[in-house]
Amino acid sequence: MKLLLVIELDNTLVGNNRAIAALNQRLEAIRNQIYLVYVTGRSYASSRRVIAQEQLLKPDYLIASVGTEIYQQGVLLEKDWANQISKDWDWDAVWTIASYFPALIPQPDSEQTPYKLSFWLDMDAPLEVIHDLQDLLTFTGLQSEVIFSNGRDVDIIPKNSNKGEAAAYLQELLQAQLDATVICGGSGNDISLFQQPSAGIIVGNAQTELLWWYYKTHYPWHFLAHYPGAAGILEGLIYFNILPFPNSWKAMGYAPP
Repeated sequence: MKLLLVIELDNTLVGNNRAIAALNQRLEAIRNQIYLVYVTGRSYASSRRVIAQEQLLKPDYLIASVGTEIYQQGVLLEKDWANQISKDWDWDAVWTIASYFPALIPQPDSEQTPYKLSFWLDMDAPLEVIHDLQDLLTFTGLQSEVIFSNGRDVDIIPKNSNKGEAAAYLQELLQAQLDATVICGGSGNDISLFQQPSAGIIVGNAQTELLWWYYKTHYPWHFLAHYPGAAGILEGLIYFNILPFPNSWKAMGYAPP
């Protein structure tokens, strides 16, 4: 049985080239024993650039655009996922509702997709804007979910199409068991991933939104790493006995300050 390893890119995997190289080396040793999945809020094109620039291992699957798109080895997955999340989704109506809020600044067209609207929250705006937006969308009957992360990013996606739901879809598709799935994350929009009942690694540099949720729930199957980024992923994989303990952290290509 293969292990399903789901790793978020930004705020989790990327950031330290030496640690990434060490993680790559350790994962390559068990590459035929795992399904490697990268997940991100980025668009597909932006995700591919990051994977190339950071010299990451080629994934088996890529979950992009906050869970609304799933790709297999560079090709869009069969239409089942898109058909599933498109039910009752009205992009134009959601855009109209969002335009009522001047505090929402549209991100570039490259970050807008058929199943995701992306904005930046004005730095001077109160967080109540996020709650008011979700309440208005719900009141108007639009089946959508507002996700706030990075202290500024606002994404509106179809209901039940977040990162966690996408990971669960792959889990079912690949027939991966709950006890053979590991989630690695560090962003606020990764909370839906950790809501899945599988082992989870939260890296040491996790954002406030995720840390607040972790300390509130404190599920025993989640591990909060001491190290940031790829080194924290390694630490967690060792904790869960997926990788053997190395001679030293320095040998893994990462030395803490």
